[in-house]
Amino acid sequence: MAQEVIFRMGIPVLDETRREIGRLEKLVFFETEKKITEIVIRELSCLRRIPVERIRSIETHELLLTGQVNPDEFPVFDPDQFEELPTWFFPSGYRIEVGSVVTLKPSDIRIFGETEAYTRREFMAKSTAVVATLIGISLVVPIGGYILAAVKTKVSDHWINLPMRLDQLPLDSPVTQTFSTVSVSGWMRVPIEKTVWLIRHSGDTDPDSVAADVSIGLDSALEKKFVDPRLTAFSPICPHLGCAPQWFRDQKQFICPCHHSVYEITGKVVSGPAPRPLDTFPVRIAPDGIISIIYEQFSIGIPKKVRLA
Repeated sequence: MAQEVIFRMGIPVLDETRREIGRLEKLVFFETEKKITEIVIRELSCLRRIPVERIRSIETHELLLTGQVNPDEFPVFDPDQFEELPTWFFPSGYRIEVGSVVTLKPSDIRIFGETEAYTRREFMAKSTAVVATLIGISLVVPIGGYILAAVKTKVSDHWINLPMRLDQLPLDSPVTQTFSTVSVSGWMRVPIEKTVWLIRHSGDTDPDSVAADVSIGLDSALEKKFVDPRLTAFSPICPHLGCAPQWFRDQKQFICPCHHSVYEITGKVVSGPAPRPLDTFPVRIAPDGIISIIYEQFSIGIPKKVRLA
């Protein structure tokens, strides 16, 4: 593969008439063929599996399919038949968000003809002794030091530069952006992938430039200080129970697939059990258009916006 393929979860999936049929949710890796064979899209009612042969192009903000597409013609994705693929099995030549790749469970692979497959479960079973040894060695590390370091770890206001400038965003159209950061717990630093919803506004006169949590006074002093009428940065986490709301362009609403909380483009709750609007992040824009945010996590299931990390 001459050029790296970048799959961004959450981007709209369009047919050749540019009608949005859903959002990219997962990728299916078929171990027998050692490659990604299907994409999984989330439409309003369920998840659907579409062969990769139907992909026409993969753009930064959208994925285009060939022909006119009726989602009902494709099989429903049953999560009970699949399991998440460990990162060391990821195919080369792709940039893929951790947790987005799934594969058929080993028992199902044999049904498809791989009778002598050396499956991941067999691999893990035969590696148990090695793993147990490594765990034993790791216990030599002073546990007390780890606990003390973890206790001293404070919530940090770390600015993260996103890989996108303001002028690269469309006006009044939510875009999901994935970025890399580091999770810190005591002395442990773990690289992770995060996402954020970005909405570019025309400025102060844009009626959607003020997010709902700002207008009703839920934000902290930090969040109130770093507000820009040109841009809203929404958390990808539903304040109800932590699912991932998706933007549906036809309805012009964020809709959470788990319990059907519905939000306006400002994050205001239209219907459903969500106890508060979508949460926003502190944001600032450099003179050259570089976007920076402070990624925060908040308590779910309560009306107040309580910061956890």
